[in-house]
Amino acid sequence: MRATETYIRTTELALALASTYMTAVTLFQTSLYAKFKPLLLRILSYMEPLLGGLSNYLSYFDLSLLVLVIVLSLLFWRRGDEAGFGRLFSLNMLMYFPSVIDFSMFNWVNLILLYDPAPRVSHLWVFGVGVLLQVTYIALRYTVRFRRLREELIGRGAEVEDLDNVSKGQMAYLALLMAGTVAVLTVIYYATPFVRDLLRFEVAELPYPHIVIGVACTILIAVATVIYLRGQSSKTQPAAEREEETPPLEPEQPDNQHE
Repeated sequence: MRATETYIRTTELALALASTYMTAVTLFQTSLYAKFKPLLLRILSYMEPLLGGLSNYLSYFDLSLLVLVIVLSLLFWRRGDEAGFGRLFSLNMLMYFPSVIDFSMFNWVNLILLYDPAPRVSHLWVFGVGVLLQVTYIALRYTVRFRRLREELIGRGAEVEDLDNVSKGQMAYLALLMAGTVAVLTVIYYATPFVRDLLRFEVAELPYPHIVIGVACTILIAVATVIYLRGQSSKTQPAAEREEETPPLEPEQPDNQHE
């Protein structure tokens, strides 16, 4: 049983470190990072009296930042719960965001801060890192549930061999899910240019196409949000009603009759 738990935790560690490392390396190649790095170094140089001897290591700023995010990734992995992995995913997405902006057709950051998008990585690289983030998110979300289920089964007195068989089946299912996710994302990535060219002629005939598409997308997002919230409330209300309807168990009265 210990070997199975170690395998699950090792898989989580590998995915956490790989995703954080790849997003950090991608961040270093983005235009936004190249824009803000001199500013950060200038601010740190003004703090030289407070930094002391650490100011000598400003030339290793990239390496220091990489070590910092790796340490944060290890801390989040060590927690091993949904909250920790949620923070890990947020950290990775924060570092991944500038690379997406570099290839975006609507760079809204450039409206606030003028700069020339000149990424030093290809769009295929950014896509690969995005797939890695998606796979990592799915895997960590499921492994938390797998470990929680193991703890519940252990508390119920399940056999070790049965637990190992259940965990092997769960990990096999997770591997298939991850492979399917990669396949679907790859198909969408390579099919998007053909679909875009096909729809371009249809959209060009619409009056004010940007307004029409924007309004339609806004309505779809609003409807999807309402449906999701209603679905969540319908799941929580029956559970609360069952808790209210369930009468408390009364302690058994001792039998005071004597023969």
